This record gives sequence, structure tokens and C-alpha cells, in this order.
Amino acid sequence: MKSYALIIMKPDALESELVETIIKRFIGEGFLLEMIGFKKVDEKLILTHYAHVVEKLGESFKKMAISDFVGKSMIPIILSDEGADAISKARELTGATDPAKALPGSIRGDYGTDSMEKADLEARCCHNLIHCSDSNESLLAEIKLWFDSQTAEEFAALINPVG
Repeated sequence: MKSYALIIMKPDALESELVETIIKRFIGEGFLLEMIGFKKVDEKLILTHYAHVVEKLGESFKKMAISDFVGKSMIPIILSDEGADAISKARELTGATDPAKALPGSIRGDYGTDSMEKADLEARCCHNLIHCSDSNESLLAEIKLWFDSQTAEEFAALINPVG
């Protein structure tokens, strides 16, 4: 059974020239690249993407997200895997949200140079290289957000087939 995951290369992955290295790690773990996009981030996009975090953490996170992401580029990538749960496999490979707590062998554990503690002290978002969807629901919502409507419809049909 084929399953899907969405990862998004954040600005620090692009600035550190780690995009190719990260993609190769996913391919090395058996993932296939289904679709690659490119977005220059505007305020609406990033605030929609992080709406649940803004709701939880408030106005300070909203300001940090705008400051850290607006005007920068990000690369969304839809991956597939022959297993039943590409999302959990992708999240395990990605590693803990806080790079300082990510295990060696994970992307954030091997390439991350930031920490939540340092980011909090500097009142900014943590530079953790990559976003990874955490459920089929967020996968579908994020594909709609980061890709054009035709791509979103095609993958929605694959992820939630009718019948």
C-alpha cells in the first residue's frame, strides 16, 4: 500500500545548502519524490500554515513567524512510500522539533545547529531545517496550502480514495 507524506524545506535548509542532502536522506530510506514545489512566503501563507501554533502561543509567535519566514523561499515536497505510514516514517527520519533534542541519525540530529532554548532567548522561531506533516488531515490541508489546486485535488484523491 502506497502512503504519502509532506515535508517542507525551511529557509535555513536552503541557506545552509542542505536541500539536496536532505532529499537524498529521504530517497535513501525508500521514499519517492512525487511532487516538488517552490514558494516565496507571504504573510497569509505562513500564518495559515502556523495558525494552530499562533492559536496556542499567541501574538509573539505570530510576529516571529512573520519576521522569520515572510519574503523567504520554502520548498514543499510530496513524498510517497510503499509502506502504510509514510508520515510516521518521515517524522522519525526528520527528528525531534528541537534540533538539540533530535537523535543522531535523524536529519535534525545530524544537521541541526539551533535549539528551542536559543530561539526563545533570541525571540525567534527555531531553525530546524524542515517541516513534516503530522497526520493525513494536516497533509491534505498543507498540500492545498503549498501547491496549486489541481495538485491538491490529485493527491487528495490518492490519499482518500473514494469507494
